[in-house]
Amino acid sequence: TEILPNIMLICFILGLIGFMGNIFTFLQPNLRWNNCCIYILCSSIVDIVYLSINTFPSYLQTIYSFKLPWNLSIIDRYACTCALTSWAHRLNKLKMVPRLILMMICISGIFSIYSPILGNNQPALCGYGEQNIYGILNIFFNGILQPIVILIFVLLTYRNIRQSRQRVGGMVKPGVNRFRNQFIVMIITQVLITAIFSLQWMVVQTYVLFNLRTAKTADAVFLMAILFFLSNKIYPFNNVKSFYFSILTSKLYRQTFTKGLKKIFSRQ
Repeated sequence: TEILPNIMLICFILGLIGFMGNIFTFLQPNLRWNNCCIYILCSSIVDIVYLSINTFPSYLQTIYSFKLPWNLSIIDRYACTCALTSWAHRLNKLKMVPRLILMMICISGIFSIYSPILGNNQPALCGYGEQNIYGILNIFFNGILQPIVILIFVLLTYRNIRQSRQRVGGMVKPGVNRFRNQFIVMIITQVLITAIFSLQWMVVQTYVLFNLRTAKTADAVFLMAILFFLSNKIYPFNNVKSFYFSILTSKLYRQTFTKGLKKIFSRQ
């Protein structure tokens, strides 16, 4: 009651600031037509929708009893490191952006369909009667499958970069592919942070799922409840990190952001 509401409020405020920062930066003229920037921008919109529907209403409900109703970017960075004759390189075309976004929305809907199927109106942990099945599917799709898919594309991207450097004899001229490489570093950093948040969530969820019914003391149940709710409230920071780690890892992103701010203040 003391810690969790503050975590939710901090998470929402940081997410809102990051969302505005990403909107401001990725709509600058030198970034607005880049595929990777479009995907990150769409991801930021999804993040703020999630925080507005889930995190902030949970804070209001806890404090005032008041209720309110990253995947494409790493695939794009992999595609841009492929050979020009590769089928994956066609994904870099701007016309593919709406198609891939629509495809990802459909895939997300299919992977989430188990939630309404297993749901019911009876109160239980997570609000689901088929608690074990729901917990296992939730851990598999959100804690295992998603990080594995992202990690595969990270490794494929790293392989393409190494092969590209070997083809030019290990010599890379200054400034060549600087734009591409900065975004690759930025995306891979965010993937690693996502993996850390997902790992702690997956470990706690698995521990609670298989040990809750075998707990012998009230203290054990209480400890698992604390871990469960704390892990769930920390996990939404996955939806906050984009702007802040982009600032830290990409010089081009920082320059574009500061240049846009200077342009605004010069008009003032």
